[in-house]
Amino acid sequence: MRRYWLVWSLILFLVVAVTGEAEAQNKPHEGLVYPPLNLPQPPVPDRFELDNGMIVYLLEDHELPIIDISVRIRTGAIYEPADKVGLATITGAVMRTGGTTSKTGDELDEILENLAASVETSIGDDSGSASMSVLKEDLDTGLSILADILMNPAFREDKIELEKVQHRSGIARRNDNPGSITRREFSKLIYGADSPYARTTEYDTINSITRDDLVSFYQRFFRPNNVILGVLGDFNSDEMLAKIQEIFREWEPAEINLPEKPQISEAYGKQIALVNKDDVNQTNIRMGHIGWLRKNEDYPSLVVMSQILGIGFSSRLINSIRVEKGLAYSVGNNYGAGYDVPGVFLIACGTKSEATVTAIEAILAEVKKMRTEEVTDNELKQAIDGFMNSSVFDYDTKGEILSRALRYEYYEYPQDFVEQLMAGIRGVTKADVKRVAAEYLHPDKFTLIAVGKASDFDKPLSVLGDVTEVDITIPPPSPEPVPEAGEAEVAKAKTILAEVVEAHGGLEQLQSVRSLVAQGQYSLSTPGGLMQAEIKRTRVLPDKIRLDITLQAMGMRMSQVFDGESAWMAMPQGVQDMPGSQVEEFKKDALRDTINLLIRVSNNDISAQYLGTEDVNGKSTDVIRIAISDADALNLFVDQGTKYIVKKSYQSLGQEGPVETEEFIDDYRDISGVKIGFHTIVHQNGELFLEGKFSEVIINTEVAESLFEQ
Repeated sequence: MRRYWLVWSLILFLVVAVTGEAEAQNKPHEGLVYPPLNLPQPPVPDRFELDNGMIVYLLEDHELPIIDISVRIRTGAIYEPADKVGLATITGAVMRTGGTTSKTGDELDEILENLAASVETSIGDDSGSASMSVLKEDLDTGLSILADILMNPAFREDKIELEKVQHRSGIARRNDNPGSITRREFSKLIYGADSPYARTTEYDTINSITRDDLVSFYQRFFRPNNVILGVLGDFNSDEMLAKIQEIFREWEPAEINLPEKPQISEAYGKQIALVNKDDVNQTNIRMGHIGWLRKNEDYPSLVVMSQILGIGFSSRLINSIRVEKGLAYSVGNNYGAGYDVPGVFLIACGTKSEATVTAIEAILAEVKKMRTEEVTDNELKQAIDGFMNSSVFDYDTKGEILSRALRYEYYEYPQDFVEQLMAGIRGVTKADVKRVAAEYLHPDKFTLIAVGKASDFDKPLSVLGDVTEVDITIPPPSPEPVPEAGEAEVAKAKTILAEVVEAHGGLEQLQSVRSLVAQGQYSLSTPGGLMQAEIKRTRVLPDKIRLDITLQAMGMRMSQVFDGESAWMAMPQGVQDMPGSQVEEFKKDALRDTINLLIRVSNNDISAQYLGTEDVNGKSTDVIRIAISDADALNLFVDQGTKYIVKKSYQSLGQEGPVETEEFIDDYRDISGVKIGFHTIVHQNGELFLEGKFSEVIINTEVAESLFEQ
């Protein structure tokens, strides 16, 4: 036992001695010298040019019995007309969903589903793409579908309209996410709002797009001599090349005069912009300016400089802004390099509202420091090693290798560009980093945008310079043209509306209404069928609205509240603000209210025009157009016998964007001298949306102000 005790004592002594000596010296790994990594030796795809001008790259990979095809087409949204923004994207989508002249898109879906295969198409800003993935045994079927879509798209009207609906839905929701707002508005400031690199779809640009536009756009660009096709997978190259030549044999080339790419001005100056959003508690920030091209001889040094400044967890921006100062949830920059047009050098940051300006000032200080002080040896080494280590992902799959080959062919870069870049990065010095930072970074000319609640900022944004507040209001769709109102049409509308006012209780009685509380049952149309709900609708005129809803099947209660300026929803999960688009819809809903409408008409606050007669559910009605505002109007359908309003039609905001809404109103009853319709059916785009039946309506009951307080 004593012997074992002596052995353990000796071991303990040696451990302490070695540990103590190690603490006095460098850590063991710090003295190690590593040889340089071997350069990767990736496989090289074979390149061919077909008789019709199509460029083909082939790369065999026999690991799995799968074949993937990638296609690039020289086209893009930058070539679409300014009044039809969205045309390229819709064309790219409907090429696939609309099917071909021989098969519908739904039929193609079924075939591909049964094969566990996929064929997709799309068009982005400056290129189009298509792809196919199939098992080796299904190559002929998959390839024939891909070729059929590329050569014979049908552009069926129903799929065009479906795609337009999805775009309208995106427009309606585009201000819901602060990050999306920041990216969109920053691009507009950098390039100009009308630039093809920054412009956005609007209701009018989507509504103006026709099938003929899609066909024309397709025919302009989709020719084999404008296509680069790459194949990866388990095949024999000679056999694959023969299949491709045969399948595209009848696709005739044509002369394609590609327009010049839109010019990007490389002149810029300081801009500071604010998007004031009262419904957020943090600020999204972007700042920067026009960047450079990847073919720039200083690109390797710029890459290293960007790595040190703001890429990765060891970067200066992360260490200073996030770790040391605790000013940001996220912060970093990008390279700012494009292939054939200059990119954008930008720094992005997310911070709490109360640290907004302090975070911006700290970021600018780091950029200025990068321009004036040399980086350390360790920073340089970490940046170069970090980039070189991450470059392994340029070779981690043969798919990456083929994709890069197609990209370099498309932008006319040498196929060994990435190897040239890595060789250049290995030679970057500290002096190079300081030189390019001083030459290419201009923080005094940054364009800067902050999206957040300005009243919560730690300092006014104006301490940084002159501030422009950006209006992100979504332009409504242009109303349908109506005949110009003549004196006779205006006079007749006024006469009929005066009768309508009397029929609904008279002006004095209508003006006496301070509040209106209605309870009843609603049937709501949902994708799963009709859903029953109990509704209590409280209105305090002119513009406060509260809906208390109980979904009977789910036993869930919720409330939607509009206090005249802001709106929110209360659910069991909590309270959340409604997006600005829904707030605007509440405001319009208040103006469309029958009592408000008739009072304003009587006071000549809004204009009216007689449009003629129309049958509504077997009743002869007079149709009157009411211009609620410059951007909003509705048609009233007045029963010629009773002078009750039996229908309203207008454009409203649905779940998928603007919809044509029709309200059918009947079962009028006298409530405290005012005629109220107890039964309403609402259609959106011609389909049933809801049906409501009131069981009780009370006028001028006391309504607690707290009902409209969040």
